[in-house]
Amino acid sequence: MKRPTGILRNTETGRFHPIPFRLAPSPSDHATNPEYQRHKSYGHHTEGFDSLEAAKQWIAEQENLSYVDMMWKWDGKDLPAMTQRFKVEPE
Repeated sequence: MKRPTGILRNTETGRFHPIPFRLAPSPSDHATNPEYQRHKSYGHHTEGFDSLEAAKQWIAEQENLSYVDMMWKWDGKDLPAMTQRFKVEPE
């Protein structure tokens, strides 16, 4: 299964950092909506890219990542860690 990957926009430097997520279901996920399951971020492309297009291209070149059209602002200071729900696509 490909990991959903969005973009962090560093508001201090203007760079774009791909941030992938891993499946991390909670015990109640199946009771709510089994199509959308909880994922947690597990790092980000630390150097980042000068343009959104370059960041998307990098994601497309990775066999295990899938671009999701989501972007989050990040001040570049603390470690960006987040939890999101994504639709789980059948393999």
